[in-house]
Amino acid sequence: METLIPFLAIISFIIGASIGSFLNVVIYRLPRSISVNKPRRSFCPSCNYKIPFYLNIPIVSWLILLGKCRNCSSKVSIRYLFVELITGVLFLICWLIYALPLSGQFQVTYYLVLPGWLLISLLVSASLIDYEHQIIPDGLNIIGIISGLIFALIFPLVPVNIMGIDSFFNSYEITWYKSFVISLLSGVFGFLIIYSVVFLGKIAFGTKVLSKNKSTRWSIIEGEENPILLFDGQEINFEDLFFVGTEKLVFECQKFDLNGDKIITDRVNVFYDRMDYNNESIAISDWVSVGGKSGKITYHREAMGFGDVKYMAMIGVFIGWKGILFTLFTASIIGTVVSLPGKILNSDNALNRIPFGPFLSLGALIWLFYGPQLLDWYINLIRLGNH
Repeated sequence: METLIPFLAIISFIIGASIGSFLNVVIYRLPRSISVNKPRRSFCPSCNYKIPFYLNIPIVSWLILLGKCRNCSSKVSIRYLFVELITGVLFLICWLIYALPLSGQFQVTYYLVLPGWLLISLLVSASLIDYEHQIIPDGLNIIGIISGLIFALIFPLVPVNIMGIDSFFNSYEITWYKSFVISLLSGVFGFLIIYSVVFLGKIAFGTKVLSKNKSTRWSIIEGEENPILLFDGQEINFEDLFFVGTEKLVFECQKFDLNGDKIITDRVNVFYDRMDYNNESIAISDWVSVGGKSGKITYHREAMGFGDVKYMAMIGVFIGWKGILFTLFTASIIGTVVSLPGKILNSDNALNRIPFGPFLSLGALIWLFYGPQLLDWYINLIRLGNH
């Protein structure tokens, strides 16, 4: 059996890279409401060239074609190579941890590779979609929750080995229904804890008053790349206001000018792609001139959206309540470290625009691989410090 170990390691990487190729399809199509099944073959986003199977080999095809479409020579994002490579590496690490301990002998938890691989696939696809579109599709969360509960039924060792909840069991008490209940309650716990964070965040940081002047004149003009908000001698680019996509500007007024027309209304809500007033909506592409006089201008921003709440419920089904707390704590630390340079230098860079979803994914991955061991190490460290 030991002679098969290198071969099986290579196979696990190949499986991961192949799954990563499919995840690229999910990442591109799902947020654009394109069916994952139709068209069945991958295609070039620039020329719609249907890519034959021999040009769709994970990792290899991108490298041979130098990241270009064979038909139109347009650039293919390096994201495709990254997803295939990182998924292969993560699949390999998961196989080494759950199927092959340092002794080189296969262990009883080898079948936990399957739920581990599924969780990795969900984390990778959700992270890239959230990074590119600032959304986490409900379809991914629903698939993850249902699959996680099914795995808890089939593999009762999930709460012990992945969730690190061994205090509830001894070797004779690991039953499918206990595993299912713990997985279900962990998902509910994940939902509630992130919902509480989002709710409290809205109360504490969700609204910023930009102007209280009763006669503040404002206008929105066309910039070089994005519209610009003008008020009280200030200029704010829409890119700085709407970099997540869930933000909202609210103008409290009696009337405002829209494309030369006087509109009577007491409130104007401006989003990154449209303006709402009097139960009507106008797309940003239809604006010619917009402006008016407001008594109050407020800016509404959310650090996390409701998609993160459902995402954490999905993660919780797999990794348990301990994993949820670990993931939230780790994600907060990583997010702070990543954004700290930009905050100190007061600069607006790409790192400051990373949504919270990828940080949650990274925290969940760390727990999946080493979380219970890290938690035990930390608890033992505290105990030693108290003696």
